[in-house]
Amino acid sequence: MAISAPKKLKVVVIGAGLAGLTTAYRLHQSGMDVHVYEARPRVGGRIFTAILEGNAIDLGGHNISDGGTAKNIYRLVDELHLTLQKNTINFQYDYFTGETLIPDHLLHTGIFDPETLQVQLAEIAKQSRNMREVLNTFLKDDDFFYKALSVRLAAYEGGSIDHLSSSYAKTLYYMLLKGLPHAHQHPGETQPTIDLMSIQGGNALLPEALAQTLSEKVHLNMPLALVTRGSNGSYTLTFKNGQCVQTDILVLAMPCSVYCDITFESEILPKTTLDAIKSIPYGTNAKLLVPFPQPPLTTKRCLINDRVVSFFNAKRDILTLYYTGEASRFSSDTILETYQQERPMLEAAFGGSIPPLSTPMVAQDRSFVAYEGPVGHSWSNDPYAKGSYPYIAPGRETLLGSMQKEGAEIVKTLFAPINHTLYFAGEHTSIVLEAPGTMEAACESGERTARMIQQASFKTRLD
Repeated sequence: MAISAPKKLKVVVIGAGLAGLTTAYRLHQSGMDVHVYEARPRVGGRIFTAILEGNAIDLGGHNISDGGTAKNIYRLVDELHLTLQKNTINFQYDYFTGETLIPDHLLHTGIFDPETLQVQLAEIAKQSRNMREVLNTFLKDDDFFYKALSVRLAAYEGGSIDHLSSSYAKTLYYMLLKGLPHAHQHPGETQPTIDLMSIQGGNALLPEALAQTLSEKVHLNMPLALVTRGSNGSYTLTFKNGQCVQTDILVLAMPCSVYCDITFESEILPKTTLDAIKSIPYGTNAKLLVPFPQPPLTTKRCLINDRVVSFFNAKRDILTLYYTGEASRFSSDTILETYQQERPMLEAAFGGSIPPLSTPMVAQDRSFVAYEGPVGHSWSNDPYAKGSYPYIAPGRETLLGSMQKEGAEIVKTLFAPINHTLYFAGEHTSIVLEAPGTMEAACESGERTARMIQQASFKTRLD
């Protein structure tokens, strides 16, 4: 009697962001039957490149070196024959009070001893519930330095100081020492700088290149509505257009913030797990990019007010207004009003160098669209992201920090595979804890998820 060949397992990945595409790319390389379904009309998720006045500039994830060594992204960039570009920018900033600009060195004239500060902040963090309480031990809340630190924390970590766990005292430590966790002083320099590493031509080239290797196996405009499971163990996915797809292995690679839009049959995800995933808060951030006809004569690069951190690109002809909090929730109806509120700050800093007032456009949800004037994207209002990146809320420090062993891999306990058929990918699942919310974290999670599926598939064939 002939022995039939083992069934080739089908894998479906939900989400064509960097994590989902990396997972699918590696599984496709190993010969597995893998398909990717994406709600948007484009791949890339929160990696989103626009063309502004002929420049490729990112409305989403920008700095690859935010992910520390970023070894996983560098490997992919090399494999896909993309080119990296590095720029170093000065991160000295001026704070706009609403009337005047105050240089950062005048906001706070005190000098912190690094070792003493580290010990103090560690102790204060233990006794504090959130970052407001941590800040309150150093400064008064009507102090302009306090306000500048508050908006910088909100911009870098995603949430307001009331909503950020005191564990972010480490970020504050670097800010008080005139830097950021992944900013550093170059030898011989006394000014804070940040190394910006990105893909030449725009970061969206990376997910585009990954998608091209999968060809017709990437399906766009397919928001997921329902997940059920049959008696044979396979999953049935029902999309909002009514189409149904079956799969043996399911990878959920979308942000935690959109789980509330999908119905999961009760036995697929334990209620406690689903509730915990849905409870993870996402940052309220947005970008509005303003092209300048020519670089301003002043050397000022970074401006901050009580809701925006702004900075120039390397050529100093495009200014990014990086919004925090409620100001990030602009729409096509409100984007002009939002932008107008920043004009006094720009006039105070750049005078006649600022471009004439024009109505900004809300970016189309397609990469590499060319724009001629200001353009923005609100991640808070994005229906398929509902925020920028996750952050740790007060009292929830273990939710994204608890780890466990899964075969040969380490995983976050909350996102451990279920029955070797349901997997989670995304920057929120990454075990690179020193680089949360980054492109490298997304890439690492995709690589690791693919390895786990390959190992489980190999074991199934042996059994």
